[in-house]
Amino acid sequence: MLRILCLLICMVVGPVFAQQPNDLFHTEVQLTGSEKAESIAKQDGLVNVLIKVSGKTDIAQNEVIKKALTQSERYVTQMSFVEYDDAPRTMKLGYNSKMVLNLLTQAEQSIWETPRKSVLVWVVNDYNFQRSIIWEQSNNSLIRRIKDAANERGLPVMFPVGDFDDVTSIEVPDLWGNFKKPIADASERYNPQAILVVKVSGNSSTWTLFDTTPQYLVNASKKPLEGRVSGSVQLADMVNEVSDYFAKTYTKNLGAVASDSETISIQGIHTTRAFFNIEKQLKQMNSVASVQINTIQGDKVTYTLSLLGDYQQFNDEFLSKNARISLIPEAPVVNDEIEKMAITEGASQDVVQESEKLLEDNDALVESEEAKEAKSVIHEYQLSAS
Repeated sequence: MLRILCLLICMVVGPVFAQQPNDLFHTEVQLTGSEKAESIAKQDGLVNVLIKVSGKTDIAQNEVIKKALTQSERYVTQMSFVEYDDAPRTMKLGYNSKMVLNLLTQAEQSIWETPRKSVLVWVVNDYNFQRSIIWEQSNNSLIRRIKDAANERGLPVMFPVGDFDDVTSIEVPDLWGNFKKPIADASERYNPQAILVVKVSGNSSTWTLFDTTPQYLVNASKKPLEGRVSGSVQLADMVNEVSDYFAKTYTKNLGAVASDSETISIQGIHTTRAFFNIEKQLKQMNSVASVQINTIQGDKVTYTLSLLGDYQQFNDEFLSKNARISLIPEAPVVNDEIEKMAITEGASQDVVQESEKLLEDNDALVESEEAKEAKSVIHEYQLSAS
């Protein structure tokens, strides 16, 4: 009875087709024979993730990103190793999504918005003077190459399975001629947000991207995007061009202010040369993403720093790179027990209890104020004359 019920539900709902799963914050990297293979893999993995999230293949050229790559292990949350029979040992890596997005914010980079459009890919292969549609179930190398390239760019793709409905709903000339009506009708059952038609002829391919759903394809006023690629990596090039289009068209600005920031002040800056030298040094530090000057009062300059690590990492790097810089110790905190002794000494029991209650209330108030002002703490430094 249960089987019959499940069958009836499937008949009513219709078939469900899964697009290729694509986790933007996970990647695989082949290990090299270097002694620092794991460290290199973590850097390469972070670049892979940043490319997928941002949609930009040149993201590693950004100066802030370059600094972050020197401490890429901070972003790793998962790590495992995989052995393949026909390939080098591989490291599987997962990265902290919040930290990656914050890094892109610090680098003032936009991202390719999510959820991303699912793309149905129709592939026609012209081989030995015969043209045929390549179906998902064929496990053809053309399908695998497109899938691999799409996974590297974070492009959600799916392929027609090649069942009876597919075979009877569309023919090769329909796809080769980019005829919208039959393409829309055959694609509708997969419910994609975009349709990509790929025509492979030996060492070259042409492709047409319809950036619309099947329901609106026939009457769409928007012109399709077309391209031609050739060479041994032609399908990867095609995926890159399609991904670049989506990343530029559907971009999201993360904003220009990062959350991991600290305020510091430096006393003893008496000359213009010292002012610019300190600013240059701060900007070049690996733990600093950006520097903003807040105030200049006499020989004291206050900065807001967007940090790639925590404050302690910054402090250690700052002090080690400039022997003339020293940290000014914070003011000592009054001991609560001494306060209580001073108040309660020689007092009556009622006065003692009331005093203790007032101190407890005051402690709670202080803790509340400290929580509010935690982010407004200014770390003070002194620049010596020599």
